[in-house]
Amino acid sequence: MTALEDPPEDGSEVFPREPTNWNAADAPPGPIATVPRSKAAASEWYDALSGWYDAIADPFERSARATGLDVLDAAPGERVLDVGCGTGTALVSIANNVGPNGTAVGIDLADGMCRESRRALAATGLDPGIVIAGDAATMPVRTGAFDALFASFVLELFDTPDILDVLAEWRRVLAPDGRLCVVSLSRRDDGPVTRLYESVHDRFPTKVDCRPIYVRDTLREAGFRIAETRDERAWRLPVEVVLCRPN
Repeated sequence: MTALEDPPEDGSEVFPREPTNWNAADAPPGPIATVPRSKAAASEWYDALSGWYDAIADPFERSARATGLDVLDAAPGERVLDVGCGTGTALVSIANNVGPNGTAVGIDLADGMCRESRRALAATGLDPGIVIAGDAATMPVRTGAFDALFASFVLELFDTPDILDVLAEWRRVLAPDGRLCVVSLSRRDDGPVTRLYESVHDRFPTKVDCRPIYVRDTLREAGFRIAETRDERAWRLPVEVVLCRPN
C-alpha cells in the first residue's frame, strides 16, 4: 500500500511534491506490521486506560503532538475535527484556537476517552458536548463539514488493509480546500529501536497497538498533496508530522 509512481517523463507530477526533494533512495525500506486486534478489543482497552492514559502516554506524545498543533495552525472561526481525540489534550488547544466563532469537535472509539475529553473541555470553561463516540473509519459527519482534521498517534492504529479507506473517509469530511495534519510513528528510520518496538507490538498487539507506518507515502497514495513535513522523536522512535491537502 506504499507503492509510488515515478514522475512522468514530460515533467508533470503524479502528486505535487512535498517541500523537500524526493528520490528513489527515499522509497520505503520494507513492509509495515499488521494490527491483528479487533476494534472491540481496542475500545475495551482504551476504556480501561482512559482514567490514567495521560500519565502513561503524555510524556511520549507531548512534543510531537505540540509540533502537529503548530503545523495545523487552527485559526479563529474554523471548523476542526480532532480524530481519535483521546483525553482531549489536543482538542482543548484546538477549541481555544478556533474561539467562540469556530467549532472544535472530537471523535473517539472509546466511551471512556470521550468522557475524559468532555471533562477536559468543561474544566477550561469550554463546551463539553461536542465529542462524538464513534469509529473514525465511518464517521457520522456530513461531507465537507470541516476546514481541518487533526490526527495524533491515530492513523497507525488502523490495520494496513484499512488505512486507505480510513483516509478516504477523512478526506470526505474535509472541505475541498481543507487540510489534514497527521502525527504518527514513522518506519522511515528502519533502525534497531524501530525493530525492537515492532517486536513488542507483535507480541502484545492490543496493549502496544501503535506501530510505525510510512506516513507521507501513504498520504500520497490516498490522493493527498503534501504541504509540510517535520521530523520528531518520541522516546527515540521516529515520528512524522505531515500537513497535507486534498488534491
